[in-house]
Amino acid sequence: MIETIKKNKINIITLIAYVVVFFYNKEIFYKGIRNSWGFIREMIEILPAVMIISGLIGVWVPKEMIVKNFGKDSGLKGKLISVFIGSVSAGPIYAAFPFAQTLLTKGASISNIVIIISSWAVMKIPMLIVEVKFLGFPFAASRYFLTLPGIILLGYLVNKLVHEEDVVINTNSELEVIIEIEEILPGFNCGACGYKNCREYASAIYRKGEEKDLCQPGDSQVINQLKNVQ
Repeated sequence: MIETIKKNKINIITLIAYVVVFFYNKEIFYKGIRNSWGFIREMIEILPAVMIISGLIGVWVPKEMIVKNFGKDSGLKGKLISVFIGSVSAGPIYAAFPFAQTLLTKGASISNIVIIISSWAVMKIPMLIVEVKFLGFPFAASRYFLTLPGIILLGYLVNKLVHEEDVVINTNSELEVIIEIEEILPGFNCGACGYKNCREYASAIYRKGEEKDLCQPGDSQVINQLKNVQ
């Protein structure tokens, strides 16, 4: 019961807020219901297409391509590609999250995901065109090029503060394989492999196709066992 409440705490808080507003001011309550229905209807129209595209990316785009262009070692190229992807994308910002989650599970770095979402929110080309029309090119260009370094810095900071396992949703089968890999590793959490701990290294092996011989305390038997994990 307590676990169910924790998982649905946002929904419960929202429901309580609606009940309080209903008794406080019915006009505000009904206006909120109309606005909520408008957002729900918009999401119903947009999200199915987004989910289909995200699913196709998950199936058709090789993990190696995602790691190469959006992974932690993609460097400046990855940052620029991320800005471009976010800038040319269409639709409201919430449409970016299924797309971002797909990229994360296929090896994209948190830094580049933050850049994609941020660019999607404030640097979209259609937005820039409208901005030029109403506020002028100097203003739009200044805001655009002052925003860009801020987005890249934000991606860097979030990458330092947040770990992949904190944001990637694991399916049961994924988690089982990651735990299996982690159990093969010595469990020293020494960081010699370049990752924070054995779980993070195990996750990288499964999701990103990381090399299986980076564990320095592990012997040849450990490496052979890792190679046999599918």
